[in-house]
This record gives sequence, C-alpha cells and structure tokens, in this order.
Amino acid sequence: MMPRRLLTATLIALCGCSSIDSDVLLKRPADPSPPAASRGTPTQRAPAGSAQPPLRPELSPAEEQRLADGARQDIGDTSRRIAELEARPLKPPQQEALQSAKSFLDQAQVALGQRDYQRAANLASKARALADDLATSK
Repeated sequence: MMPRRLLTATLIALCGCSSIDSDVLLKRPADPSPPAASRGTPTQRAPAGSAQPPLRPELSPAEEQRLADGARQDIGDTSRRIAELEARPLKPPQQEALQSAKSFLDQAQVALGQRDYQRAANLASKARALADDLATSK
C-alpha cells in the first residue's frame, strides 16, 4: 500500500490538489479481463456490430497486388544483395547492419506468407535500404 500512497502524493504534487480525487487513486482498479466462465474460445468471433478496428487496412485488389509484387521484387533483389555482401569482409558495425537486413528480410517473407502485403513491403524496403547502404559503403 505504501507505493500507492507515494504515487498518490506524487500525482497530487504534480497536478495540484484540486484536480485529483485521492479516493479514486487509492482504490484498486477493476480487473479488465472477464471472468473465466464468460471468456470466449479462440475460435469465436466478435459480433458483427462490434467496434473492434480491423487489424489491417482494407486495400483494393489492385493495391494488394501492387504491394505484393513490390515486396516480392524487393525480397528477391535484397536476397541476392545479401548473398553478395556475405562474401565480403565486413567490419563489426557492417556485420550488425547485415544481420538487421537479414532479420527484416525474414520478417518480410513471413508477412508475405501471411498475406500482410503492406507490412511485407515495408519490411522488404527496410532490408533493401540497409543492404544497399552496405553495398555502397567501403
């Protein structure tokens, strides 16, 4: 209980006495998770009228295709560039950048497999930028 009082005192000191209701601060917050009996199974979906935002923005089929093609192109080009870079002697900071590029590339491939084309294109672009920078550095 001591840390809660310390937090309350700090908030009062920072915000002023008139804007803080100390009774509200001292009460424990309600458990946000529903009781075990009312939790839905993972296969259940939210009701059609729920206010949950979509996980990905809606894209037109043409936009999806453009993003997927671009991601595939970047993934292929970057894979070749990384293979070339691995044959070169690199300094430790360059090796770290190469590992980051490989990590972005792996994540892009996973996102592409999940049909998350926007994320795949973004990650592939990051991998390509790192690989291109390494290729031009001396």
